[in-house]
Amino acid sequence: MYNKRPVRRTQLISPWGIGSIANFRNDESLMVAGLDAWDEGCYFRQEKNEFIINEPRLCKRLGVNELRFPPDFRDSNSNSNVGITIPFTIFPKWHYCRFCGSMEKLQPFGDPSRRCRGPKFPDNKRSCATKVDNKKPRLIPSRFISICQKGHIEDFPFLEWVHRGRNYGSDCEASLRYLGGRIGNALTSVVIECNNCDAKPRSMGGSFNLQSLDKIGHKCRGFRPWLGEDHVNSTYCGESLKVVQRGASNVFFPKIKTSIYLPSYTSNIKRKIVKTVDEKWETLTSGMDGNQFDRTRFEIVADFYEVDVNELLEAAKEKLDNETVNMVEQIETEEEYRSVEYEKIISGQGSDNQDFYVTNLPSTDYQDPIRNNFLSISLIHKLRETRAFYGFTRWLPENGKNLQELKSELNKNGNPRWLPAVIVKGEGIFFQFDNEKIKKWSENSNIIERAQQINKQYNQFRAALGLIPRTINSRFILIHTFAHVLINRFCYICGYGSASLRERIYCDTEFEKPNDPMNGVLIYTSSGDSEGSLGGLVRQGKPGFLEEVVFEAIESSQWCSSDPICIDSKGQGPNSINLAACHNCSLLPETSCEEQNKLLDRGMLIGTDNDPNSGFFSSFIR
Repeated sequence: MYNKRPVRRTQLISPWGIGSIANFRNDESLMVAGLDAWDEGCYFRQEKNEFIINEPRLCKRLGVNELRFPPDFRDSNSNSNVGITIPFTIFPKWHYCRFCGSMEKLQPFGDPSRRCRGPKFPDNKRSCATKVDNKKPRLIPSRFISICQKGHIEDFPFLEWVHRGRNYGSDCEASLRYLGGRIGNALTSVVIECNNCDAKPRSMGGSFNLQSLDKIGHKCRGFRPWLGEDHVNSTYCGESLKVVQRGASNVFFPKIKTSIYLPSYTSNIKRKIVKTVDEKWETLTSGMDGNQFDRTRFEIVADFYEVDVNELLEAAKEKLDNETVNMVEQIETEEEYRSVEYEKIISGQGSDNQDFYVTNLPSTDYQDPIRNNFLSISLIHKLRETRAFYGFTRWLPENGKNLQELKSELNKNGNPRWLPAVIVKGEGIFFQFDNEKIKKWSENSNIIERAQQINKQYNQFRAALGLIPRTINSRFILIHTFAHVLINRFCYICGYGSASLRERIYCDTEFEKPNDPMNGVLIYTSSGDSEGSLGGLVRQGKPGFLEEVVFEAIESSQWCSSDPICIDSKGQGPNSINLAACHNCSLLPETSCEEQNKLLDRGMLIGTDNDPNSGFFSSFIR
């Protein structure tokens, strides 16, 4: 734990989850420690109930007992200056002095702002040994680290590198010297030398080549420094290590599950009653006998909060019944999980006293292009999204690990009972597509061919990563692309920041239901601050406003500044998984997209040059 290194709660979910490297001022590089350290250092002085997030659906989906807010506790009674109690560990441990080049390996929980105390080098007049302590330069972390595709990470093996894999003496570690950037900016200008033996100095040139560390006999040793496992007794891995810079984007890919809070009450219960039940739910339910509440507990809580005990009991019963209905008995896929949300949204449930409030409007209340292409528009006045961090990958965004394998990397026993999460509140608009029209459109031969082409390229990419195939139908590509062009238009018309809106797609691709398919998309505010929380997005979803937004989104998608190259493309974007979609027309910030800007095709919306009538909105355009 380190003082005066502020981190927002949302940053501890993304981008700085457990196992990530956070850079702070004064060239400090720290790694977020595992959940064991959180239990020991974060919550032991605090009332844990105030940090628990009430989201039983997501808990069941992730297989944990609890979701918790990251702590923001500050010990005002302590004489120490300990502030935020999130535990970090120093990583990388290898540091060097930019003045004399002396290298030192710091202790994981030592002082990250250590000053140089390096020895005098025999051939160097630049020495820090004779300087006054407060005048000595601070050590700065090495920018070279090595990662494994299984998620392990360790310092770059400087000793093995300079000695070329041969044995070296015990005093060599204290005699390493880092000489970098004095003759240029290339890797060859960074030279590592050992002043204890006759090993020749060696530059970092070639260290980033594939299997560069295999050639010196250095394999992954299974180090997990975020769990304190960064020594020779760690479980040996044996995979090849990849050398990267510590700030590289492939060092850490957070894995996050999101969930929309579903209403716990169908009737219009008083706001104060709702707040009391939600805040004291753990207390009220802890004394239950089967399905019977302990009235004594309710009387105590009602007296403390000055509410009617009978109203409190009725609200608690309704909350318990609705949460039972909202829970899916056996959740196999994300589609099954979202199907419950889909039904709640299109049925227009919730109230202004809850964190979920939907007004459902039939498409007949709108003019074209809404009237003839959608079944309904749902205005979500109040929405609460829970984002839970459940693991991470390195090297590649997907490494084939399942949910349990990803969770096992977060604590030492491999089975965490709780996970960190945050809540974001906002608003949104839900579009429910016309099922009959979308079914008829998907039978077009040109649409089938384009969907097959995207599937082929997408699954070739997944096969190369050792992942199981995933079938993506044309309905999903249509809804996904529509969401992208619509978000771009909302940003232009309403003034939202490009990363302030997100998509949440509801489409059954694995288990298609012919009689009751899911064909919808939710566009909602995702910013944790006040932007977009004052009803601006919902106002744009009302009749008389939304038609213009959708019309301009479709119209603008007819032309791209990269056309005809873009519209005629046979594969572009990451791993050529997109067809007619590029940065000039359809792509979004990756925080706004559920599929990392993959599986997009503008041709699904407006047709192509060869078949202009094949787009879903082609009849409206023409």
